Amino acid sequence: MKTLSVLICLFICWVSPVMANECSKNDHEYADFWGNYYVPEDAYAFGKEIQRLISNKDLSGIFSLVSGELKSGPRKAFIATKSFDEVFDEGWIEHVLSNNPDCSPVGWRGFMLAHGMIWYSKSKNGWEIVSINGAAQETIENPLSGWIINKRIVHPYCFNRPWASGDNFEEFADLFGITNIRQFFKEPGLFIGSSISSFSPIRPSWCSKDEKCKSISLVAQLEQCSAKSFDFEDRDGGIWINHSSDSYDIEYQYKILGEVSNSRCSELALHLEVNCKKSYLISVGDYSGGSMGWDTSIGVYGLFDLPNFGPSIVPLKFFPNRNEGLNFLYRD
Repeated sequence: MKTLSVLICLFICWVSPVMANECSKNDHEYADFWGNYYVPEDAYAFGKEIQRLISNKDLSGIFSLVSGELKSGPRKAFIATKSFDEVFDEGWIEHVLSNNPDCSPVGWRGFMLAHGMIWYSKSKNGWEIVSINGAAQETIENPLSGWIINKRIVHPYCFNRPWASGDNFEEFADLFGITNIRQFFKEPGLFIGSSISSFSPIRPSWCSKDEKCKSISLVAQLEQCSAKSFDFEDRDGGIWINHSSDSYDIEYQYKILGEVSNSRCSELALHLEVNCKKSYLISVGDYSGGSMGWDTSIGVYGLFDLPNFGPSIVPLKFFPNRNEGLNFLYRD
């Protein structure tokens, strides 16, 4: 009996690692569904490599797997002076190490460990960590609750940005003959005052001639976008409103992340004939329910008194995530 027990133990100890590294037929079929942009075994191996680095408390090794900055999680500049234990607590470590990596992604969201504590994916540059949740975060000292102009809180509607579909910015690109779409989406301030010579709202092409249709704006004229008084909530320094109608219910919010100097603001709109009066790095988003969650943008907005148009909030520059925006803000 003792000999049998030893043989069973040896079999289990030998076969378990092999089974753990084998991805199923369903995993390969799912990879085929997603165009085989990843190999299931490679996804599993990358997850195990992340766990190995965490087990070894190798902070620099973990962040070497991050391309650029995390979409969610601490900035590289923040963790540069920290120890592993200052960034991750024991509960977080135990949770991440107790979950075996998957061979398949969570749909379009990518791959995850520990129910979303870590997200990673495969891009054209290879495997990379994209988000780390539950880690220590830097504190942003910002006493402002909303942007105040002439003793009035600026409404969330004043912060125009590309929609998730991009249709609104594409309308302006088509109207003003902008061919560098990617740069326009990223740095609209460079086109305002040059390619874009008119600041008025436009009627989008998807509206028929006889249809009542809401116009769209790139530059937000302050008197039009910001009511003198409106109901809002101050949530941790952010301005939140709820828009309800018979067919939908949407939340809007914005939060000031930091002030941008007037000179840097003006540099982001070189072709405007007037100087920037005030500028902030702002997180702005909306939520209409569903699995997509919040649609949030991080961008620099400036206040300009535009000729023949008046005081307006101008979108100048957008960043792929909050950390990249903070890098811009703190750059000398």
